[in-house]
Amino acid sequence: MQKKVLCLFFLFLFLAESWSADYYLGDSADQTFVLAKASKSSSKKKSKKEEPVEEAIEGEVTAISVDKNRGGAGYFSGINKGVLEMVEKGSAESLLQAYGALKKATVDYAENERVLVFIIAEILKIVWPSQIQNVQIDEPEVTMRNAYTGAIDSAKNGIYDTSTGNKDFLGTVLPSLVLCGAISNSEYYAEAETRLNEALAMRPKSVLANYLLALLYSKTDRDAAAVERLKAASQESKAFEILFCLANSLNALGRYEESKSVTDSLIVLYPSRIDLLKLLARNSYDVMDYAAAERYAVLVLQQNPADLEMVLFRAKIFVTTGEYLKATSLLDVYSRTNSTARDYLLLRARVQKEWNKNSPLAISTIEKALELYPNDKEVILAAAELAGESGSLIGGKTGAQLAGQVLAEEPENSKALSFLIQTLVSEGKWAESYTASKKIMARPNPGVDAICAHTRICLSLGYNAEAWDTASALYNRLPNDEKAVQNYVESMVRTGRSAQALRFINTSINSASSSMKSFLYYQRSFLAGGEAAQLSDLRSAVIANPRNSDALFRMYGIYFDKQDYRKAQYYLRQVIALNPNKQSYLKLNADLDKLIR
Repeated sequence: MQKKVLCLFFLFLFLAESWSADYYLGDSADQTFVLAKASKSSSKKKSKKEEPVEEAIEGEVTAISVDKNRGGAGYFSGINKGVLEMVEKGSAESLLQAYGALKKATVDYAENERVLVFIIAEILKIVWPSQIQNVQIDEPEVTMRNAYTGAIDSAKNGIYDTSTGNKDFLGTVLPSLVLCGAISNSEYYAEAETRLNEALAMRPKSVLANYLLALLYSKTDRDAAAVERLKAASQESKAFEILFCLANSLNALGRYEESKSVTDSLIVLYPSRIDLLKLLARNSYDVMDYAAAERYAVLVLQQNPADLEMVLFRAKIFVTTGEYLKATSLLDVYSRTNSTARDYLLLRARVQKEWNKNSPLAISTIEKALELYPNDKEVILAAAELAGESGSLIGGKTGAQLAGQVLAEEPENSKALSFLIQTLVSEGKWAESYTASKKIMARPNPGVDAICAHTRICLSLGYNAEAWDTASALYNRLPNDEKAVQNYVESMVRTGRSAQALRFINTSINSASSSMKSFLYYQRSFLAGGEAAQLSDLRSAVIANPRNSDALFRMYGIYFDKQDYRKAQYYLRQVIALNPNKQSYLKLNADLDKLIR
């Protein structure tokens, strides 16, 4: 009897154990995943390595199946491999193809198919919004969140989520969707870069991984590396986002013509996009197509008249083109909202210096900018330029000292070198200025101002052959640029090419702008046959532009040589009114006072 009781007891224990397992944990070498609500009719022997049972609770992130080789028993293992590869390629085109292959009645989706459709839809919305404006994606409800969906939700909230691990492609790349958001957090950049490179090692031609890595490079000022990734992505997709980012990076690298070529192709397809119009405005400005820059800025303002960025940008265009009245009007409009913005102060100081000829007021404005933005490189350089031109101290420093402040951190900074050269030239240190100028001229793309400055230095040192070669090369490249034309004419006159210069001036003078006409009359005065003709040209120069201090100073010189000191002083005082801080002019006036007495 006792034996029968014992047999029944052990049988009961066996049956109880086999029926009580509501959950079980499966193990493999490369993966760990929870299976919820196991069938009560099934039974398994427990492994010695079995972990404590974890229950999958709705609303929590569950563990996921991952597989670095995209095969075997991964979370998406039941899905066609070709479809998964299209998702991993990640272009808008391949994602839509994958969606088309997966699409079915809602009740027919397996849970991992629901998750994959969710991933497809979210990548399209986050990364490629321009490509799905007329596309409708019916997303089946994802009934149980997992690390894939969690990473996407975190990215949308500006969080880099590593819960996916990095064993499969999607788990590695999805956290980096956060890079597409407006909020940036540099704390995760290093990890994101590592994981995106791992994703590219798995799938080198992935448009998604290449584009996200390019975004990361762009955010960390590595635009050359960004261009490389974007060009790789553009081989597989011509999405707006890729080409727009490419144009931005090219622009940041100073490759303005290439950038504009990309934006010109995009504007045909997206004629009203404000971000594209703004980039086109900047590109056009950078390639000195100021009419186009102003046109694109106006198109932005037609859509959004309150866009102060473009109001200020138009003021910048007008300052550059010398249309100071228009620039002043726009600066007045801008100042009603913000009178302390860095760019506003820089432009206002330029107008005060170049148009109002009020160096003390311009210096005061720049000193205010220095006070507000003491470590801003552009402000320091503007102060160096003004100090060099006026011969004044700004913030207690000379132009050379201010330029040196930037050069101490960036020894090859072109603008700082230019303003250092400007100061050396104003001090008559031609040999030193030539040495510094040669550094700039040795670079691939020296600017127009740098080339013109080098020409003048060469002329002052008597290096006429180098001056002529430099000036004529610039003019041949930019025949419509006013500075290039003036540099070319001055070089002709000063290197003895008188007949050539006279022909050019006489052909150009009637159709020239007032400022150019004034310059041409001034240069022609050096070619005139006698004093009367010289004075006639100089008077015409002053009539065309009353602020032409070069013409006024030359008239002072002619009357001084004739010992007509009162007339000489009359013209010299007009020069001083335009250059009130230039000590050399003040000294000449003091000497005249003695002679007149």
